[in-house]
Amino acid sequence: MKKVVFILFTLFAFHMFAQQETYSIEYEKHRVGVFNPEKTIFHSLNPTKSEHLTGYFREQLATTIFEAVREKKIKIFDERKREISIESVIKNIVDFEKNNFNIEITPNEALDYAIKFIGAYDFEEAVKYDYKNLSIEKKVLSYCPYMVRYKKFDENNDTIMLPLFWVFLSKNETADIKEHDNIIDIPDSIYSTLPLKYPVKMPFTLSLFKNVKDKKIAVQQPNGKEFRTMKEIDDLFVLSKSIGVYDQESGQDVFQTIYSDIEPEDIEAIKIAETWGINTHTLEIYKRVQFFLPLYAYDENIYRQLGFRVHNKIK
Repeated sequence: MKKVVFILFTLFAFHMFAQQETYSIEYEKHRVGVFNPEKTIFHSLNPTKSEHLTGYFREQLATTIFEAVREKKIKIFDERKREISIESVIKNIVDFEKNNFNIEITPNEALDYAIKFIGAYDFEEAVKYDYKNLSIEKKVLSYCPYMVRYKKFDENNDTIMLPLFWVFLSKNETADIKEHDNIIDIPDSIYSTLPLKYPVKMPFTLSLFKNVKDKKIAVQQPNGKEFRTMKEIDDLFVLSKSIGVYDQESGQDVFQTIYSDIEPEDIEAIKIAETWGINTHTLEIYKRVQFFLPLYAYDENIYRQLGFRVHNKIK
């Protein structure tokens, strides 16, 4: 009997603790494409890619990072956190262009050449999900710039990428960081998809549905326009589709509309729009989430937007 009472008390305590949790900080690693390099350089376009950052801000970001690396103001590493030299990075760039495109570049021009093709970054981030106000905060822990190129295989263009180096911010801390470091702001909206998984998924999506359905938060259409009526929002949570049913009397297919509700567990990911900034002294990249859009699985490879955006509100 005592054992049963202890188990019940433990479950009750766990439930009370879970109820009091208002946020979770998860450590994420994901890739963000920032533009289609060949669109502006070779005037060609891979239709499966899209441009995120305008050319000016894309090159400003890459140039800021490369200048610090070139001048050895910071240390650079491979993915396993082993320090590497700038000379090894230059060699990789030269070999990459020679082996894939038969383009000869000299070591002296390799870094300036690579800047034009920085089209993606890997990030390791601490992401704070607030279940109460649905805000999302990010802290970048490390990142890796990629050269992005397109190469024809048979009849199709495909992406080939070269990871250059990792910047681990904790390994580049210095005592002489200035109090007023220069921050370069990048105002273009950068979109990336962040899958939701345990333990974030259900508390976050449950709160999302409750706040939206109870009209506790204001939401907008995915394009930023206002909804005309509250019914338009309610209808987003109901999916409809037509199916053909064979009618024996007429010998023809009769189309019927069936309806199904979208539940919190159906939300598999969120599409985040954010602006960035970079500290020219420490090379820390700051991310400011502007809004996110809930996504549900259409099939195993494609997400669909639920139909509204939630603006980020950090207390």
